Amino acid sequence: MIPLREQEYIKQKFASELVGPVRIDYFTQRASVLYVPGREECAFCEDVRQMVVELAALNDKIRLTVHEFSEAREAASRLKVDRIPAIVIRGPANRAIKFYGIPSGNEFPGFIESIVDASRGKVDLAPETARRLKKLKENVSIQVLVTPT
Repeated sequence: MIPLREQEYIKQKFASELVGPVRIDYFTQRASVLYVPGREECAFCEDVRQMVVELAALNDKIRLTVHEFSEAREAASRLKVDRIPAIVIRGPANRAIKFYGIPSGNEFPGFIESIVDASRGKVDLAPETARRLKKLKENVSIQVLVTPT
């Protein structure tokens, strides 16, 4: 899935930049050999599974857990996952970063940076941005919607 040349680059990046352990929880759905009325097949689940397996193999600090969505309702509820495919990245600070769908194309570098940021437990922000965020009184959920280029 990930070309070997890019795997080598990512492996070196992870070796030099990952600080703490990173947990990746991947929620998927097995393909069904039978037609099940009302069940939609997951178009990208297998591609995403292969991608996260390849990424987890690039560094010992990354621990991957694959969940069958229909069988892991408790874990999905705890991590607030409500659709598939879903990737939840957590570092030492245990703050969840969620990706739905397949982070490919222009979204892939940001996905890799999210893994690195999670391992650090912090994100480098401009001073003005950090100052404004400190003024927030409640938790904020940010959703970024993207489409393939």
